[in-house]
Amino acid sequence: MGAKTMNMILAIAVAVFMLHGTDAAEYTVGDKLGWTIPPGGAATYAAWAAEHSLVVNDFLIGEQDLALVTKEDFDACNTAEPLIVFKEPGEFQFLKEGTFYLTCTFAGHCAKGQKIALYFAPTASPSPAPSPSQVKVKALMMLMNNMLPQSNLCPRKNMASRK
Repeated sequence: MGAKTMNMILAIAVAVFMLHGTDAAEYTVGDKLGWTIPPGGAATYAAWAAEHSLVVNDFLIGEQDLALVTKEDFDACNTAEPLIVFKEPGEFQFLKEGTFYLTCTFAGHCAKGQKIALYFAPTASPSPAPSPSQVKVKALMMLMNNMLPQSNLCPRKNMASRK
């Protein structure tokens, strides 16, 4: 192969690698364990969170009853007034940097360790410019977000529809 061909292949490989590196990652809470009362108590999900480097725009896959709560409610296992609850399986995108506190609202589950605190770091590189169709969808999402309770996570799709 000529030098020009090798340079072209290298350039394409670098471009593909760079594009792949900007994709949002998907994480299933607890991996194989899933979202359940963990056998090791709250330490199980704390260890899981410590093993994963989450960044803004990553997706979290929840099986059911995923509630976003304040730190105070998380620490006290108070699920009386969650910020938002997702009762159905789904994927949720975290749109802002920060620590998010998630728990189960089923009676006694939080106290038995079914809760997790997740830190989402800022993204390393700027996102590419959106296409016009993405701008329309984002504008619609912003309008919908203004009508719904304020949240820093966005449901992507219902997991039941993936079957």
